[in-house]
Amino acid sequence: MEPVGSCLGVCYTGNQIFFSVNQPQRKGHLLRIGSVEFNFNIREAIISGSSSGFPALRKSLQEIKSEYNCNHVKVLAPATEECWTVVPRSVYEDTTERETHIQLLMNGIDRSQIQITWHTISNSDSRLLLLRKQDSMNGFSELLTSFRSSEYVSEFELGVEWQLHMTAKSSCLFVHCAPDYISMSSFILGKLRGCTFFEYDQISDLPYLWNLYAGRLGWLQGIHDENIVFGSHAREASEHLQAYWFDHGNIRYPDSLAAMQVSAAEKTYGFPLESAFPAILMSLNLERSGS
Repeated sequence: MEPVGSCLGVCYTGNQIFFSVNQPQRKGHLLRIGSVEFNFNIREAIISGSSSGFPALRKSLQEIKSEYNCNHVKVLAPATEECWTVVPRSVYEDTTERETHIQLLMNGIDRSQIQITWHTISNSDSRLLLLRKQDSMNGFSELLTSFRSSEYVSEFELGVEWQLHMTAKSSCLFVHCAPDYISMSSFILGKLRGCTFFEYDQISDLPYLWNLYAGRLGWLQGIHDENIVFGSHAREASEHLQAYWFDHGNIRYPDSLAAMQVSAAEKTYGFPLESAFPAILMSLNLERSGS
């Protein structure tokens, strides 16, 4: 029987990728956590397939794959490349209503170029609709052709993987703080309650935007046991938003191996571990292993 290969988790921000590789035989143990910096914007290189950046990115991933025998790869799909919306049963069960809804959300995009995924949420009378443009995903597909299997993980799905890892079904709010947007997802007793994201120009705009979205989304004002804040701008964003998080429980930064309850040979890193948190969590490959 062919040996089980490692799983590679990858996320990126700006010109830097963060990656993590698991050790399949040891639960919660990581062979490597690292980062690679480039002189180009990674998101633009993937989507445009630029002749200068794309080959360098593909070469780096191939080298990691070869060194650690990675058969599987999970890549975090940025929230800004997706459309999330909760729809009632009357829409998702009626073909005409469903297609009309999709066309309204993806106006001007040919139906054949739209990827559609449905997710269950805590309210059994509604579902979460995830939409992606096919052309924005082509670069990812080309980038990962050498892996046996690949998966694109939406930011709200990180909460599911975290609770699998912690073997707990709690009520928690996940906040991913990127350089130009923030995504939020709420879980109640282990089930997704709602998710959204917003883009910002100046980080000082965050209190206004949070207030605006909280006024429209009841779950964003709900009570949580924990508020898990991560991403490259986690600390800076928290400085502006802590006043709005009093009902969201303890603020938790996954900024150390101990905080994430994982182990690795290396103990110190040249970058904030909360930036690599999505890559680390995805590399644990919990759903695939059935843990």
